[in-house]
Amino acid sequence: MSILRKVLVGDQERVLLIRKGRFAGILEPGEYWIFGTGVETVKFNVNELVLENTWANYLVKEQPEVAARAFTMVETHDSEVALVFQDGKLARILGPGKRALYWKASIEITSQVIDVTAAPEVPKALVAAVQRLAQSLIVYATVEEGKTGLLAIDGRFVRTLAPGVYAFWNVGIAPRVEVVDLRLQTVEIPGQEILTRDKVSIRVNVWAEFQVIDAVQAKQSVKDYAEHLYRTLQLAVRQTLGRRTLEEILAEKVDIDEKVAAGVREEMAAFGVRVGEIALKDVILPGDMREILNQVVTAEKQAQANLIRRREETAATRSLLNTAKLMEDNPLLVRLKELETLEKVAEKVEKITVGGIDTLLRDLVTMREK
Repeated sequence: MSILRKVLVGDQERVLLIRKGRFAGILEPGEYWIFGTGVETVKFNVNELVLENTWANYLVKEQPEVAARAFTMVETHDSEVALVFQDGKLARILGPGKRALYWKASIEITSQVIDVTAAPEVPKALVAAVQRLAQSLIVYATVEEGKTGLLAIDGRFVRTLAPGVYAFWNVGIAPRVEVVDLRLQTVEIPGQEILTRDKVSIRVNVWAEFQVIDAVQAKQSVKDYAEHLYRTLQLAVRQTLGRRTLEEILAEKVDIDEKVAAGVREEMAAFGVRVGEIALKDVILPGDMREILNQVVTAEKQAQANLIRRREETAATRSLLNTAKLMEDNPLLVRLKELETLEKVAEKVEKITVGGIDTLLRDLVTMREK
């Protein structure tokens, strides 16, 4: 017994016609009469855009002409992503190894397939949209002013990045950005233990300026350029202070030997790092040594004070001797000195009566002789 069935397909609908388990066609909008048994119809709303059905792969492989006529196909390989636009607006991002069949309907579907191995960076104009749609598919990197970024993909260096914000595809590849500071920096070695030539253990603080000139060379030539500079400075300090006595270090305020410092600069220059000033900040002595040195300094200062005192006494004695010689050769000077003495005596009493200046002077001379 044959069966006749009427099928209506609306403007926003499509129908897959299946006869006895085999694909028979796609019904466009309209009115159809279906005759026979074992007929199955599967209705789709094209506003859902993507054909999500087990027949999708069959249509692509076995019915390519039908698929091309009814669908816009977007497909990616293992190292590709696809940007899907609906009426010119980015609406979806298809990851690697995916396929999607979009119904050809009132919405225009276009796509852009990107090989992430050839173009790992997300176009700046699309970063915001990509973040909104598929944040897990991208990684971000920010390079601040005064720094540079080193982009490596799958462990291989690709290029340097100027200051800015970057986004890279995180599918099929492993992007990594390492930021290197190009500004002038300082490194300090605190409490470095040194044994001087006269076997005195001291601690010194060392300070140095450095700047990365070639970031690529600095990262590729040595595992950690800052750590290497730290160790190199430690060795330079030992080479400098280990050949000097404690007295020389304290008296001469010894700094890093210029020859040793030049060796440090030359070695770090090979790694793309410029080393500037190198200096000793502090010299720290053991407690018992500090006490001994304080005693030495105190004794030296006392000796200096005694020397100055003796010089002053000698100068005063010499001055008195010179004055006495002048008075011996000049009686008038003696007379003036007596008047000066009288003036000083008069200042000490409230009232004094004298018969005359000559009498007073004779009495003073008499008193002095007695």
